[in-house]
Order: sequence, then C-alpha cells, then structure tokens
Amino acid sequence: MNEYVFGLKLSELERGIFDLRKGVESIKEMTSSTNELWDNSDIIRNWHVSERTLATWRSKGLITFTKVGKKIFYDKTDRDAFIRANKVISKHYMGNGIVLHN
Repeated sequence: MNEYVFGLKLSELERGIFDLRKGVESIKEMTSSTNELWDNSDIIRNWHVSERTLATWRSKGLITFTKVGKKIFYDKTDRDAFIRANKVISKHYMGNGIVLHN
C-alpha cells in the first residue's frame, strides 16, 4: 500500500473515531445522573445475564437501546420499560381460601 492510500485510510479512521466520540458525548450530555446510561457490560454485570441473552432480547425487540457506531447503550427508561414489561404478579394463598394478588 503506498503512502498516499495509507494516509487516506488513516484519515478516514480518525474521522470515524472522532464521530463516534462525538456521538457518545452527545448521548451522555442528554442524560442526567438520574437517567444514567448503561452499556452491555453494565447490564450483564448488574442483571447477571449472558451477552448472548442480552443480544437475543435486543434482536427480539424485548429491550430498546441506543446504538452509536458499534457501542450499545440502555438508558433508565429502556431498562425500566423492560422490567415493567416482564413483571410477574405472584399469587399468595392465605390458607383460608383467599388468594391475594400483588
């Protein structure tokens, strides 16, 4: 590869990195500390799920997300909506024939 082509490719790469950083910073600015952004590793660590499970949820449209370049983010509203959509109401038997619903 000649020096000119290498320089062009390097410039394209630098531009792409700059645009990605700019996009990430823009998303961070849009969210407050109460609406903290989580990335895949945060979801995996905090919810104790695998990377494959999280990818399946995204592909099935079960959890919404924001994608900047190859980086995926989940804001608090995305996470809360997923939790609400998957909430299970349990039944408690009181022993007197009465069933309470939470």
